Amino acid sequence: MKINHRRQEVTQILGDNEVILAAATFVVEVERLHGKVAKLKVKQAEQFRMPLLAIAMSGRIQADHARKRLEALNAAIEYANGDMSARKRYIAASQQADRLADIVAKRVERS
Repeated sequence: MKINHRRQEVTQILGDNEVILAAATFVVEVERLHGKVAKLKVKQAEQFRMPLLAIAMSGRIQADHARKRLEALNAAIEYANGDMSARKRYIAASQQADRLADIVAKRVERS
């Protein structure tokens, strides 16, 4: 029983990581291209909002990390749409999310 539960938990963490990684990839791409991202990419990035919100509201181990990634994603989308003041927000939120990712990794290693 315990092994099945742990396997489900690991599968859930891996699924969450895919969504979080996709959002982080978009934020990095926005920074690399200085906000000059194709509208199609922005529309694709907007699709990550709901899964990130679901992870953030779930109370799982990655909830805080997903919340910060969502904040960074929203600010990066605003920056890509022309809001120059959003740049600072997505950089700060992304750095905080990186720190939270380290904390989550340590928690997962311990358990």
